Amino acid sequence: MTLAMMNTHKAFKALQLAGVSDQQAEAMVEIFTEMQQDNALSRADLMKAGEGITGSIKELDVRLTGDIRELDIRHTGAIKELDKRLSGAIKELDDRLSAAIRELEVRLTNLDVRLSSEIKAVDVRLTRVEARLDRIEKDIEVIKADVSALKTDMRWIKRLLMVMTTTMVIAAIKYIIS
Repeated sequence: MTLAMMNTHKAFKALQLAGVSDQQAEAMVEIFTEMQQDNALSRADLMKAGEGITGSIKELDVRLTGDIRELDIRHTGAIKELDKRLSGAIKELDDRLSAAIRELEVRLTNLDVRLSSEIKAVDVRLTRVEARLDRIEKDIEVIKADVSALKTDMRWIKRLLMVMTTTMVIAAIKYIIS
């Protein structure tokens, strides 16, 4: 069985499976077979067309290779120029940033020195205040002790005065009675 006959048979079976009637399937297969035979090319025609395509591809390859080299040369120069410009800009930016960072470091150092001296001054003042508070606390303790002693003394004085008053009243009553 030749390839065309097998393809015809397969096409007929596929159309039958698709639900096409036998008569319609046979007519369709005949139409397709006739169309295929009308469009068939000879092997020589195909070889000639293949050679033409191969030649065109080679010519196109040569032209594209030249164009690519030319583009590469042009772009290499442009890239080098751009690289030089970017390198210069980056160096300038780096120099400016370095100067700004140095200035910032100097300012921070000056601020740190000022803050350190002010913190020391506040620390000295705080130490003095703490010393004063310690003295005040000691003075308060002394005053509390003195107040406690005064209370005790006042109680004794009250008692003495009551005893003296009582003694005077008794003496006055005795004098009056006698």
